Amino acid sequence: MIEKEAIEVFILAGGESRRMGTDKGLLNFKGTPMILHIIKLLDQLNLKTNIISNNKEYLKFGKPLYTDIIPKKGPMGGLYAALEYSKAPMVLLLACDMPSINKEGIQSLMTVAEPEKITVATHSERISPLLACYPKSVIEKVEKAILADELKMQDFVSKQPHVILNLNALENTAILRNINTREELQAAENTETDGE
Repeated sequence: MIEKEAIEVFILAGGESRRMGTDKGLLNFKGTPMILHIIKLLDQLNLKTNIISNNKEYLKFGKPLYTDIIPKKGPMGGLYAALEYSKAPMVLLLACDMPSINKEGIQSLMTVAEPEKITVATHSERISPLLACYPKSVIEKVEKAILADELKMQDFVSKQPHVILNLNALENTAILRNINTREELQAAENTETDGE
């Protein structure tokens, strides 16, 4: 188990989504910007929260905003920036397009997390590297992968010592749903209850 004091949260945001055609984190989900659902939840959990984005509009949410150190490397570049900027021994990485993330999911992740291992959520064979805890100690391996242009996060995680949190056991798989299109946004708004 990782204590709150040992974790710093970084939300990856600000990517120009090809499928959505706009910055997803700023899109409204149930009348509120998608990223704000996640920020409010993290505030309730009293977790130190930062945003990684090159879009200065995210400053309006009142959280520290950092830009990519190695640009145009996708989520892997975001992870590298988070590990570089974090003052905590563990980084909790989240995507801005997962507004159904809830307290139970994050607390479960922190409960099973081990200090020197990556802890990642899954609901099937497929792991979700954007609901995961990364120890600061993997930073050199992340940098090496980026320089080799090995940017698939699932491949990276599978090669490292890691712990898997199976959300099927919690009957809580909806929290991993990420929203990539306006159709998915509409469907999620129609079906989701807020992740309290």
